[in-house]
Amino acid sequence: MYVKRIEGVRTQLDAVGYLKSVKGLLGVTYRELSAVLDIPESVLSRYVTGDMLPSVETAGEILARLRERYPITEVVRARFRMYDTYVDMSFVNTPDFWRLYEIYLTWRFPDVEVDVVLTAAADGIPLAVAAASRFEAPLVVAKTYREPGVENYEYTYLREGRPVTLYVPAAQLRRGDAVFIVDDIARTGKTLRALAGLAAKAGARVVGASVLVARSGLNIDLGFPVDVLYTY
Repeated sequence: MYVKRIEGVRTQLDAVGYLKSVKGLLGVTYRELSAVLDIPESVLSRYVTGDMLPSVETAGEILARLRERYPITEVVRARFRMYDTYVDMSFVNTPDFWRLYEIYLTWRFPDVEVDVVLTAAADGIPLAVAAASRFEAPLVVAKTYREPGVENYEYTYLREGRPVTLYVPAAQLRRGDAVFIVDDIARTGKTLRALAGLAAKAGARVVGASVLVARSGLNIDLGFPVDVLYTY
């Protein structure tokens, strides 16, 4: 009973979060939302302001309709910008997007059990924090420098022709840990492979990975489920 109660409350909060996020990220009006959801604008406003929560049943319907009409892929497509020497993904640093991403992970990985969320410094950290929050798991950040005075796992790979080494303190990854990897953008897949390599060196097992944006046609076959949210 307690678990069902918690799941119901999460559904209600997710519905309100999705409403707030599509308004903030896509500029959707209450009138447009009302037409999609068949709920009066005044009621939607009270949901968003926190004056009231939808019932669990209504919340489920809100999520289903918003997911169909305003999927997170459309948000990324609308906000993602690529220039000659720069990729603008600043939208991933907003609470509005974190909420959508958490809900998306619940849909894509409904039954996964996670002990550790692993990412590489530094751009992937905001998304990984959102994933760690949803999975209720510690976050481990692989860095390009060794933490002094402690044993580190390390993995070296070539990036743009130069060797890059990622380090993780050994105490943060344990043998048998179920690891979920988060990467913000994959152009070659090398960072993702390096993170998987670090997990392997620790004797941990990767149970899944989420890549927000990847180059079209990129082959990422690492022996565990890899979800790519958006390709360019």
